[in-house]
Amino acid sequence: MLRHQILLAFRSFMKSKHIFAINLFGLTIGLTTVILIMLWVKDEVSINRYHSKIDQIYQVMTNHDNSTGIVTIPYTPAEMAEAMSAELSQVEAATAISPFIEGVAFEQGNTKMEGDGYFVDQEYFQIFDVDFLAGNPEKVLTDINGITISETLANKLFGSPQLALGKSLKWQVFDFKNEVEVTGVYKDFGKLDLIKPDFLLAFPFFKNMLGDGAHWDNFNATATVLLKEGTDIASFDEQIADFIKNKEAESNVSVFVQPFGETYLYGTYEDGKVAGGRISYVKIFSMIAIFILVIACINFMNLTTARSMSRLKEIGVKKSMGASRGGLFSQFITESLVLTLFAVVIAVFVAYALQPFFNQVTSKTLMLSFQPDVILILLGVWLLTGLLAGIYPAIYLSKFKPVEVMKSNVNGSFGELLARKGLVIFQFSISLLLIIGISVLSKQMNFIQNQNLGYNQAQLLELNASGIAPNQLATYLEETKKVPGVSSASSLSHPLVGLASSTIGLTWEGKNEEEQVKFENITVNMGLIETMGFEMAAGRAFSPEFGEEDKKIILNEAAVKTIGFQDPVGKIVNLWGEDKEVIGVVKDFHFESLKETVKPAFLKYDPTFAQKVMVRIESNDQQASIAGISEVYEKFTGQPLNYSFMDEDYQSLYASEQRASDLAKYFGTTAIFLSCLGLFGLAAFTAEKRKKEIGVRKVMGASLVSILSLVSKDFIVLILVSIIIAVPIAWYFANNWLQTYAYQTDLSWWIFAGSGMLLILISLSTVGYQAFKAASANPVNSLRSE
Repeated sequence: MLRHQILLAFRSFMKSKHIFAINLFGLTIGLTTVILIMLWVKDEVSINRYHSKIDQIYQVMTNHDNSTGIVTIPYTPAEMAEAMSAELSQVEAATAISPFIEGVAFEQGNTKMEGDGYFVDQEYFQIFDVDFLAGNPEKVLTDINGITISETLANKLFGSPQLALGKSLKWQVFDFKNEVEVTGVYKDFGKLDLIKPDFLLAFPFFKNMLGDGAHWDNFNATATVLLKEGTDIASFDEQIADFIKNKEAESNVSVFVQPFGETYLYGTYEDGKVAGGRISYVKIFSMIAIFILVIACINFMNLTTARSMSRLKEIGVKKSMGASRGGLFSQFITESLVLTLFAVVIAVFVAYALQPFFNQVTSKTLMLSFQPDVILILLGVWLLTGLLAGIYPAIYLSKFKPVEVMKSNVNGSFGELLARKGLVIFQFSISLLLIIGISVLSKQMNFIQNQNLGYNQAQLLELNASGIAPNQLATYLEETKKVPGVSSASSLSHPLVGLASSTIGLTWEGKNEEEQVKFENITVNMGLIETMGFEMAAGRAFSPEFGEEDKKIILNEAAVKTIGFQDPVGKIVNLWGEDKEVIGVVKDFHFESLKETVKPAFLKYDPTFAQKVMVRIESNDQQASIAGISEVYEKFTGQPLNYSFMDEDYQSLYASEQRASDLAKYFGTTAIFLSCLGLFGLAAFTAEKRKKEIGVRKVMGASLVSILSLVSKDFIVLILVSIIIAVPIAWYFANNWLQTYAYQTDLSWWIFAGSGMLLILISLSTVGYQAFKAASANPVNSLRSE
């Protein structure tokens, strides 16, 4: 029976080759898109989730109830993990992790290089799955002078992981340095790890580096806990809410935990609660995949039901010969499943071929592999698509009565016509939503790229300063300034983009003692303000012409507004118990994404506390200047220069949005193409169905324009209805998305009008071709008797 139905399916395909080709092509494109999005979504939801104990691992989060509202951050006091492990019975293990430290200078014999990594507790290896190639994971960091390094770093420094074990290694960052023993080598962190450290050092040394800063009012580490199985998270959150307040009476910080596996996807907080994050892109692209698949299925439904009149005799004969409605239903479903199977197989090959391009767009290393879960998903997509595409045509075609069919007394019902038109409206409403969404996303990205950030990004280089000895930093900067094309150079304590060093330790006369205000803390060298191109709103920058600059401070405009100073220059503020004179006010500059408002910040002077060097180039021969900068850098560090341009660093804040924009353009174009493909098929069938009418009209003197209008007008009405439906929905979602940015472009009317006109033009060109073809045909051929 099945063999017979498959044979009938092939005969049906061969009978209407053009309809078969359009359906196969449309379904293949739709399924290819679904497969690619499936790979992307599968990778996104797998980030950080491969650890064997992932359901027990939780990130400790802190809510800071500041005057500007609740701020949620993953940072905790350095003592947090140890205290939670000792005092909470639900905690099986806890690890403290330092901030990710970039550009640590390593030296082994004559080999020097840089690496990025963490200071972690030994318990880190109890909680996370780290694959060791050498060393005992239970003992690698039990000594404060131990280090465990990645396979790549071991190969570069020692030749192999086995040769690295037991060797001594020197490292330095800022003015901190130590000689350590390599106690372990781990396999490089993989693609499912958000951050891939080159090294892991013992956390007790980091606490020594903090010195007096390792207290309960300083949030300079993260804490991750492994909770015992069966722990009630709601009651655990209640228990730890005041954990820090019990240690520090004046603290305004409450504590809760977030599943570690969700930290990547759910990273946005409002009023102390999760409000989304990258999960929004997962949902959006999943919906796009569904919409594209539905559009492809709608094409199949419309074209199959539209050509139903050509199959009436076949259906009538089969019913007269005793075929049941169920038998006919199964035949048409079989046709749909066979066609969809072809499309799935072709789509798999196409998706495989497109993988390199898709990986480039997404900045991932996705691989279509036929693992059991992938095969099950593909089978599910095949069955779902086949049934979705075929069920309505199967019901529709199998319902005809044989007497009506044989008498040619079957006309398309109003319900059928309404359903078909409704499906076309749905298709183009989705297409218009995507066009408007892409336009708004592109406009916001363009707005971001052209926003005045408060400093000049052009030809500004950022270098790691960790390999430069603190006592040689001043000499290094002077020699760098002598490089032809270099106009200025200076240093600062942290990367400026995404700055996350903050404090509540700034006070002033008249400050409400119960109110805690968080300020961004930026430690700078002489000339940093000039090198960055910051503008002074009042007062002056740090200068060697004045003495004791370490007792001075510069505020940004947001800080002045928060404090309430009318004439800030000359005022005295207190930072960590030491009075400092305000010598200037720098105009607000952006150091975070434009999703955030500019936060209160201050600049203090300390030339020894340098992690980054900023170099301003003003030269027509940029490469020559960079070569000179590299030569000076290698002279002082013995390492090759690694640098980045500041504008590139800033754009990295919007990497996910930019990739989403690129993906949306491709997928949006796909949806529009599929909609037009279906419209093309329907227009062709309509023109074919009405060819005799068109022939008669031409003989009676109808003009080309009137015939074009005859074929096109019904479709244009459907497109106009789509526009009326889609525009308000698009405005609602676009407006909500823009509200996530503190600085946003406007929703210009031309976005909606232009998107609607674009859709009309695309549709007219699609339908117009078939209409013109029908109108230009010789009426003699169309009127000739069969």
